[in-house]
Amino acid sequence: MQKNKGLERSSLPFSQANRIGILFNASNKTQEDCVMKYVDRLRNKHKKIVTYIGFFNNKEETKVSLFKNYSLNDLSWILIPKNEDVNIFKTEPFDIVINFFEKPLIHGDYIMTLSKARFRIGRNTENTDAYELIINEKKKDDAHFIGLLDTYLKTFNEESNDPQPA
Repeated sequence: MQKNKGLERSSLPFSQANRIGILFNASNKTQEDCVMKYVDRLRNKHKKIVTYIGFFNNKEETKVSLFKNYSLNDLSWILIPKNEDVNIFKTEPFDIVINFFEKPLIHGDYIMTLSKARFRIGRNTENTDAYELIINEKKKDDAHFIGLLDTYLKTFNEESNDPQPA
C-alpha cells in the first residue's frame, strides 16, 4: 500500500469536482437502493460523472448484477481483491471517491488506500491512511450518511467560504 505515498491528495470545491467514485456493500439491498438514488442525483442534478462498484458476500449475487462488482470469492487469503473491476476502479483518477461500508473492511480500506482519487471519504474507520475525510456517525444510516456527505462536500473549499475575521 506504500505505492501511493507520493500521490498528491487535495480537496476541491464540490462544484468543480467532475468525477466521483463510490464503493458500497451490494449485499445490503437497503444500501444499494440508497446509493443508486444518490448516484442518480449526482448525475442528474449535479451533472457529475459517477462510477460505482459493489461488494457481494457471495458469488451467486454477482451473476445477476448490472454493475461492476467483486465478491468474497475474489479476495485472496489476506483479503486483497483480485478482480478486474477493482483494478480499474482503484486506478480511476476520481476527484472524490466515497466508501459507503458501514464498518471497516480490509478489502474496502485496501481499495481506498490504492485509489488514485484526489480526495477519499470513508465512514466509521480508524484507518486514517486510507482517507482524507472520515465521517464517524453515531446514527449508522445510509440516508443520514448521505446528508452528512452533502453538508461536508458543499461546505469544504467552496469559493464563497472566505476566511472569517478573528
